[in-house]
Amino acid sequence: MSKGKNGLRLRSLKYMLELTSRCNLRCGMCPMDVLTRPFEDAPFDMVEDVARQMRELDLPMKYLHEMGEPFLYKRLCEAIDLFPGVCVSTNGTLLSEQWAKDILSSSLSKLRICIDTLKPEVYPIVRKGGKFDAVVENIRRFLEMSKGKKIVVEIQRMITTQTHDESVKSFREFFHLDRYPQATIIQKTCEGLDTSEVTELHQAYYGCFQGTPYQWFVILCNGDVTHCCYDYDGTQKLGNVREKSIVEIANSPFLATIEEGFRTHDFSQLPRCAECFKNPAAKPPLTDRLWRYAQAFPWKDPFRRFLNIPGVPGGEN
Repeated sequence: MSKGKNGLRLRSLKYMLELTSRCNLRCGMCPMDVLTRPFEDAPFDMVEDVARQMRELDLPMKYLHEMGEPFLYKRLCEAIDLFPGVCVSTNGTLLSEQWAKDILSSSLSKLRICIDTLKPEVYPIVRKGGKFDAVVENIRRFLEMSKGKKIVVEIQRMITTQTHDESVKSFREFFHLDRYPQATIIQKTCEGLDTSEVTELHQAYYGCFQGTPYQWFVILCNGDVTHCCYDYDGTQKLGNVREKSIVEIANSPFLATIEEGFRTHDFSQLPRCAECFKNPAAKPPLTDRLWRYAQAFPWKDPFRRFLNIPGVPGGEN
């Protein structure tokens, strides 16, 4: 890989802003119990400044979450209105009737509600601390309240070792989605944010789920920026938006460390990457295999564009 003289190609990245690192659940696949940074909220002046920079750069914010539960952020609706087209993901436990009214009065384009399973006996394993019946009630109420509104409602089904026999069809039937054209079911593989080892929810894995280290621009609630949505503690920090601009962070000197680590497969300076690459006997994700094929291909530029590796001739920053 090469970094390129202009650093990351900003228009090709996916942007995520964490409004809070606080959460009311301790989910089975989530590393909240081992988070070493403080549980805190993003200062709203920082949120506003990020929005200003992204408008000036004509960059879209994709998600307003990372580790925490967005509905714990008191100024959530104000933050939503700063980022046109943004999506918010929630565990659904706090989606009260009042919150539903507030959200539907904002400019929110998409709400993802993560119930993950229809099995009441499995739900407490996946979403520890949540109440299955209450979340079902919240979802059904929101479906009814959002009907006819300009919002997409995604209900998440998570594929785990204990839910593989469930289906999109069963979710659609359970929530009667034939009545709600604004709603859809999305499927997500249970990824090992907590560990790459075997757990009760996922198998062991080896390699990079993102395909390359340059897919994301994740702004944590303290302003730190990391290049990976798995880097929940910000251990592979590119910079901080309270200290430097987005453009400056895109030219971070740490990019050279990332590239050297991936080139040599020496992840001693990349602790989050080291976790994903510590099980060589496990099956690598498809994205990682694609990246390896791209590196071996003699004419790499089309692959490099597809995988968002900087330094492609003609690529924009």
